[in-house]
Amino acid sequence: MNDKIETPVAEKGMSQGHVLDLKLPIGWLLSAYGALLTVYGLLTKKEMYAISLGYNLNLIWGILMLAIGGGFLLTAFLKKDKRAR
Repeated sequence: MNDKIETPVAEKGMSQGHVLDLKLPIGWLLSAYGALLTVYGLLTKKEMYAISLGYNLNLIWGILMLAIGGGFLLTAFLKKDKRAR
C-alpha cells in the first residue's frame, strides 16, 4: 500500500499574483496628465492666476500628479523585479 499523501499543486496563474496590475496604467496616466499640467503651468502668464490669489495651481497640481504617478510606477516596477527573482 502507498501511504504518500499528495497535495494539490497550485496553478501557475494563482502563484504569480494578480494578472492585471492596475498600478502601471494609473501611473502612466497620472504622469502624463501631470506632465501636461506642469508644462502648461510653466508657460502661462502670471496674470491668469490672479483669481487663485496668485498661486499657479496648474504647476502645483502638475507636480503633485507627477509625484503620485511616479510612485505608482515605482511600486509597479519594484514588484516586477521581486517576481523575477
